[in-house]
Amino acid sequence: MSLGNSRNQSGITLHNGTSMVVTSLPDPNSPERPSNNSPEDPTLDQAINLKHMELLIHLSIDEEIFCLGTNVSAYHSIVPLALKTSLESPYLLHQLLAFSARHLAYLHPQSSASYFQQALTLQTRAVSLFNAPWTQVDPPNCVAMLLFSSILGHHLLADTLAKRDPGGLNAFMTHYMKCWEMHRGIYAIATTAWPLLKGSELERILSWSAEFNRQSPRGSQCQRIRALIDGADGLGEGTKEACRLAIHYLQIGFDAVFAREAQGNRYQMIVSWTILASPEFASRLEVKQPEVLAVLGYYALLLHYGRKLWQVGDAGAYLLGLIVDYLGPEWDHWLECPREMVARDLEEALESCS
Repeated sequence: MSLGNSRNQSGITLHNGTSMVVTSLPDPNSPERPSNNSPEDPTLDQAINLKHMELLIHLSIDEEIFCLGTNVSAYHSIVPLALKTSLESPYLLHQLLAFSARHLAYLHPQSSASYFQQALTLQTRAVSLFNAPWTQVDPPNCVAMLLFSSILGHHLLADTLAKRDPGGLNAFMTHYMKCWEMHRGIYAIATTAWPLLKGSELERILSWSAEFNRQSPRGSQCQRIRALIDGADGLGEGTKEACRLAIHYLQIGFDAVFAREAQGNRYQMIVSWTILASPEFASRLEVKQPEVLAVLGYYALLLHYGRKLWQVGDAGAYLLGLIVDYLGPEWDHWLECPREMVARDLEEALESCS
């Protein structure tokens, strides 16, 4: 390896006998030579953590990590901003590396155990760093806090959707409701940060997200489940309103999936739904109210449409199967739409492989 300065050349021999030529040793008579009394940073002598460097490089070059559909431009704006911001917010840097490790676990199944362990260790450290010096959200830290909460939310959802524990719907819902609870906490942080972000680098993305959520539903995919809720005598009016709101956002999600001209992230509602649905809906979901589980079946269909996303995979078909088995045949009529759509797509996939 050579570094250019033709006036001064010395050889360095490594322990294995390899000779390496260095051609840029400083001229001892040069006035630019550093003083021996200059303070030195001891961290400069520490070895580079190559595992962390792998995660950082992967984060920097793989556009699929944060992609939720067609909008790749968001990656090119968010990732550089997140990396720059993370230099002053170590909790954000640790979460970025954790999410990168989680993606690598998906990409490399043969090494998934190692990457999963890295992801868990880094995420645990990120949360610990975030909680340790807790202060109120303010202008200096609002960007870092919002980025951290958003990326942590993506990570938690990816982990939850990948669960395949024995125990059927009960086992899955235990994980899912923990994820839901975490998302509500993340949402509380995010809503505090949003007013402070006007004029920041995130304002354009947040404005698009808010506009997306304010759309009026157009499609008819949720027509039958809406009729179920409207006619459910066993539900109180508060629960009905909570279900209608959840269905409202699901239809916006379906509209985005089937839009002829995709704008932004086509599958944004996959992540946003757990935040936008109300606490009342979550409480009825936790006790497995049948009508509310039927609404969740339509979320499973939305997941199925996003099955090409690495965070989702076959989670939609899996979750719908759990719900159908749990509710039994008497609920088939209300779940006919998601069941038919998933079955049709699976049949087509099998035919294409034969």
